[in-house]
Amino acid sequence: MKSFMLQLARLSTRGRKIWQAKVNSTGQIYVHDRVSEYRNMWKNAAEKVGAKFTALADSVWELELNGKTTRILNDKLEFDDPVALEIAGMKPLVYQLFAQQGLCVPEHHVFQLQDWNRAAEFLKRHPKGCVVKPANGTSSGQGVTTHVQTEREVKAASILASLYCSEILIEPMIPGECYRLLVLDGEMIHAVRRKGPGLTGDGVSTVAHLLSLENERRSSRGECLLDIDRDCLFTLGYQGLSLESTPACGQIFLVKSVNDPRRKQVEVRTVYNETATGLVCDALKKNAESAAKILKSRLVGVDFITPDPTVSLEKSGGVINEVNTTPGLHHHYDSTVERFPEPALRILESLFNR
Repeated sequence: MKSFMLQLARLSTRGRKIWQAKVNSTGQIYVHDRVSEYRNMWKNAAEKVGAKFTALADSVWELELNGKTTRILNDKLEFDDPVALEIAGMKPLVYQLFAQQGLCVPEHHVFQLQDWNRAAEFLKRHPKGCVVKPANGTSSGQGVTTHVQTEREVKAASILASLYCSEILIEPMIPGECYRLLVLDGEMIHAVRRKGPGLTGDGVSTVAHLLSLENERRSSRGECLLDIDRDCLFTLGYQGLSLESTPACGQIFLVKSVNDPRRKQVEVRTVYNETATGLVCDALKKNAESAAKILKSRLVGVDFITPDPTVSLEKSGGVINEVNTTPGLHHHYDSTVERFPEPALRILESLFNR
């Protein structure tokens, strides 16, 4: 009976996901929605290096320079072999390979939907919350649920993740912001972060009051308000703050790290919005380069969560939590003021000289 009810709940979740995709009720923009942007990006980069740009199909382009050619399929480039690409999507295996070489990865547990109660046991050791996600082969936050704190939520998150993969991963929430370090041919060439919204203390007002004032300003400008949700409380907590705290005058603090999907009914996606190349320390750069070497990947985005990118993961308590062998270059520039991402020229140089 329990198995039947579980499958019934899974069927209901699948139906909801199909409906969301059909009507785009989440409002999410994925990389496959960015064909026009990527076409312009690569056309502009080709023009910069003097390469000929030819559209072979709507999302397939060929670039030629000095008799050498390379083809691009939207966000996909001619770098890694199918084995490296497949392995990079196997999160538990990637964690294992990294840990064997001394890289910091999250504590985690792999399970299947019928064994979701084992994940609930894992949750008991991490009362501040966990992340539940598909263990293999997904991207763009598909099937990911953050800030899971109850058995009921573990079950719901497991059902969602199971739509994408039979193996499911649970790991604790890690304090900090998300950083992506882009590694090309063994060298880190660019870094970005998802900069969460922050506030500045005045030495008098509580965090709750500062949030209220900020939301008044946002409301007057027609902007999204800052929810006081689990992500807000978690983010404040790892900075030693609460809603009742009174930050010092001039103290800058974060109020969000990621969105809370139970409030918005969408999976978590990390959208990087700020260049951070000059912020990350040599230790993180070396970690990213080591990760690329372990994966045998020529181009990879190595994702970190850390509260302080200026110190090692061992010191900050941060981790490497993801790798992307088809890293979206739209994260690495501002299309409103730049014609192409800074790393694009280095990437083309490597492609034409491979």
